[in-house]
Amino acid sequence: MNPLTRRDFLRLLPAGTAAALLVGCGRAEESALPTVVPTPDALSPEYTARDFLSAWQQGNYDAMHAFLTEEAQTRYPIDDFVGYYQMLSREATLYEMAATVVGAARLDATTAAADFDVSYKTRLAGDITARPRIPMYLNEAKQWRIAWSPAMILPSLGADNRLRMFPRTSTRGVIYDRKGQVIATQGAVVTLGVVPGEVADAAAVNGLLSELLGRSAEEIGAEYAGQPETWFIPIGDISFEASQANYERLQGTAGIALRERASRAYPKGATGAHLVGYIGTVSAEELSALGERGYQESDIVGKMGIEKGAEALLAGKKGGRLAVLSPEGAEVETVADVAAVQSRSLYMSIDFDLQLMCEEVLGERKGSIAIADVATGQLLAMATWPRFDPNRVLTDNAYLVELANDANQPLLNRPAQGAYPSGSLFKIVTMSAGLEKAGLPRTDPHLCTGVWTELGFPMACWKESGHGNIDLFHGLEQSCNVVFFETGQSLYGVGETALQEMAATYGIGQLTGVQMDENPGLLPDPAWKAAALDDVWVLGDTVNLSIGQGFLQTTPLQMLRVSLAVASGWVRPLSLISSLGDPLGASEPEPQPTPDAPPLAVSAERLATVREAMRAVAVPPMGTASGSFGDFPIPIAGKTGTAETVPGQDSHAWFSGYAPYDQPQIAFVGMVEYGGEGSGTAAPMMRELLRRFYNVAATEASTTEEEAQSE
Repeated sequence: MNPLTRRDFLRLLPAGTAAALLVGCGRAEESALPTVVPTPDALSPEYTARDFLSAWQQGNYDAMHAFLTEEAQTRYPIDDFVGYYQMLSREATLYEMAATVVGAARLDATTAAADFDVSYKTRLAGDITARPRIPMYLNEAKQWRIAWSPAMILPSLGADNRLRMFPRTSTRGVIYDRKGQVIATQGAVVTLGVVPGEVADAAAVNGLLSELLGRSAEEIGAEYAGQPETWFIPIGDISFEASQANYERLQGTAGIALRERASRAYPKGATGAHLVGYIGTVSAEELSALGERGYQESDIVGKMGIEKGAEALLAGKKGGRLAVLSPEGAEVETVADVAAVQSRSLYMSIDFDLQLMCEEVLGERKGSIAIADVATGQLLAMATWPRFDPNRVLTDNAYLVELANDANQPLLNRPAQGAYPSGSLFKIVTMSAGLEKAGLPRTDPHLCTGVWTELGFPMACWKESGHGNIDLFHGLEQSCNVVFFETGQSLYGVGETALQEMAATYGIGQLTGVQMDENPGLLPDPAWKAAALDDVWVLGDTVNLSIGQGFLQTTPLQMLRVSLAVASGWVRPLSLISSLGDPLGASEPEPQPTPDAPPLAVSAERLATVREAMRAVAVPPMGTASGSFGDFPIPIAGKTGTAETVPGQDSHAWFSGYAPYDQPQIAFVGMVEYGGEGSGTAAPMMRELLRRFYNVAATEASTTEEEAQSE
């Protein structure tokens, strides 16, 4: 066996060996050994000490046990030896260690000892260091062997003492909306179980549990078959309300037992479900990422929405006191003590009255509606459909499986995770790039005949008869494809990534900063095409991108951010958090500062042109959204979008903008998957929302035949 070098080392554990390690702490009371320099003497006890520590760090129990004296091996058989390490490792919540010999010496002809420094990282009690001692004896084969005992791990453990962790926890914070309505709070669920020895009628037990839990009677019977008669065998969870409604039946069926435990409650049900999310037991993958914060296998963690995105705030951080106890339970030593970090209650930026309004307007259309505060970037509402009930997710595994397998993807948070071509909404970006990067004037002239053939094949404008002579400004107003084909062509002449540079400035192809899982989408460029498709970027790619088609994939929140940037002149990150509070309500909530935001890389004069063109979109007679907003009393700036999808499917319908035009307060986006024309579907939908938002009397919006066919 080759000896290790004298160099200190730190090794992360291989996967699967974390449970093999054992925490130790404290200083050995023996006098320090002299530091020795290794010699070529193969009998040096330091070699044995180093090899033992190396095996420990690798979780190689067999190798460790082989280094023990015969007496120690007899006293601690391999199974007991391994079990001791694993048990204490679990108790100490250990996940990483490192050790190195600092001194070794022969005490006489047949005895030696080695001191080593060891450091441990625990999930609950923090970092611990120690300098234990390894006693060794020379056997008849002239090999140094270790007289192992728990004192090698922690001097105060001795032979009979035990290690005990006393966790310190923090109650999960309450979630409110911006007005103080409770959105998520502590609740209760009831675990239904069976005590096998008390079952008088197995068919009755299995039948009732099958009815309440949605599982087969055969499966339930198998759960407790052969289990100890006096044990409580958990079968499944139901809500507290369901347990109360069925209390007499449950209590009247011998063998069924109930246990109540703390859980989470979502008073708003399915309203805002994707925003709030839900909690669940931490997975192995999550544990590997969260373990350093004190999470353990049975802990609860946010799985979706703000419950997941603000996990660190809502959960706080567990602490713990690690102590050595005597066989009688008296405390011998406090090894380490770390206080818990208190959780915070969270006030979302969402107004749940507005959220409900958005969901009512969206109805049962697969799509998205989102509204943000122009001044701060805080989301005020974010609706999608289909939705789900997070309360059922907590207690009904079959429901969660059903949601996951549903072709309509009710668990998909479409505003943040749905990725689509944006269609003509992207023309806002292309116009900005044309003005700023290509130096085009707002009056840049074009001729639209309904078909454009500059690439050698026909590319159509939505208006088959063409727009005739039209400039860049009116091209956005009327969403003329030919104007933007040629603007894209001009930008390609400036540089093949000129359009992408402007899109990146607006935040296309990037996360928006909102505290939830997002899809970054795809802003295609030459590097991406070379890597993904092994092909070169050509003029046609930029021309397609200029009208929001081709390889482009954006989320509704990204397109909301485009309108937000035009309205404010700043590229603000989006946020779901308005303020933070004490979980017990003992102090006033602390408003969260508006994060710094870079200015939009468009000059004031050119940005004013983009704003005017977006305003013209909503103004008769030519604006593509004028049928919805021409008579609307609040001045709106916006852009329609009709994004082509796969052949045979309707287009995605978009409308995004801000209001009021002259003093922007809100930015908004509406999108309906396969909804048809932006002017015919998305714009009327958003008019209805804004009508309710501004409390405008209902009137019948007029849509001309041309507008109904437009972008």
